[in-house]
Amino acid sequence: MRGCAALVTLMPSYDGGHHAIKGFAFQFDASLLQVLANPTETVELEGAQDIGVQCYHIQVKHRSSNYHLSRISRAVQQMMEQFASNQRAKLILYCHFTDQTPGTTLKLSKHDLDKALDKHADKYSDDTKDWFIKSFTVVFAADFQTQFRTVLDQLRRVLRARNEVEAICWHAVIHSHLRDVIFERPMGERKISLNDLKDLVHDARAAVFEASYAQICGHAEYLQLLRNEYKSRTAHIPPIERLFIVEYDSKTHTLDLVDIAASLQRRYFAGTSPAPYISFRGPTDLTEIKHALWQSRLHFHDGFDYGGAEFSPASIVSPQLPGYGIKLLDFAMLDQLTDHMKMHEVHDFYLTNPAFNPFDEARVRHAIIESPTDLFEIFRGRV
Repeated sequence: MRGCAALVTLMPSYDGGHHAIKGFAFQFDASLLQVLANPTETVELEGAQDIGVQCYHIQVKHRSSNYHLSRISRAVQQMMEQFASNQRAKLILYCHFTDQTPGTTLKLSKHDLDKALDKHADKYSDDTKDWFIKSFTVVFAADFQTQFRTVLDQLRRVLRARNEVEAICWHAVIHSHLRDVIFERPMGERKISLNDLKDLVHDARAAVFEASYAQICGHAEYLQLLRNEYKSRTAHIPPIERLFIVEYDSKTHTLDLVDIAASLQRRYFAGTSPAPYISFRGPTDLTEIKHALWQSRLHFHDGFDYGGAEFSPASIVSPQLPGYGIKLLDFAMLDQLTDHMKMHEVHDFYLTNPAFNPFDEARVRHAIIESPTDLFEIFRGRV
């Protein structure tokens, strides 16, 4: 089935928490199946309906009971309301009922539609109802556990999980990501693709590998691994835009951040290569870091043209004054640059959790560190 999916969960009042969590998990898995089944498409979550692919809109419903028209009436009413404003939409109600065979479909009759619409039936013309009936399909799905097993099989096949245990790990990572997409992005921007999932799993694999490597081989060996990765193999630095995100904590001295900025400037602001963007994320007010940079005569652009001015993405991307070798960017303002430039590489050095990257087209490298001072060893070559 090609399309998109949404969830309307109508559960009995007893044991409501269990049914609510199970319903949302069922919806997430239905969404994941749509992404895996449509590798070239972008899938929208919680938009006009719960899931959207191309012109398809799907609601997802899981009931531990037998099918009856009354049990889908609310979903039909919601989808009919959407169809009245967009009659090009193709609508699917993806649902599980214990007495229906998975994979079978159902088309409503005019009588069934009027009955499902109930008191709302008179709101719509006969032509609108006829077109809705042609565009609307009920698809009966497998139960929660069977769908979950199907998702794991697809993860092993598409994302090349080596075994079921690894597939379960990626399933948990992806569910967490889908939840963040829904909760943190506004409607219309809650979109994911198969490539997004592949990047997510790639980053997770790298994080697991590096954490294990550091634990087994020791921190010094791990830094050697990163140093080799970042060692320049040529005297020429390719002229591309780079962003370095560095997480720090309350134990980090401000002058250590100054030295990190100086190391990145020396390494990457060379020849025709543009000044690197540097974003520190941590508990200290960025003003204190800026003051320390000026005191150390390490000049930078920050997107503020004068004291009290508003942040200007255009100013930091193409500063009017000669380049100082560093573009210092507040982490909270990263997403304001996406419409003004193309970032080629993002290097995220984190202590706890990887940073969110708003630059979809950039090549991203997440690396866990014990302290920001690890960057001295990585970029200055002292191990």
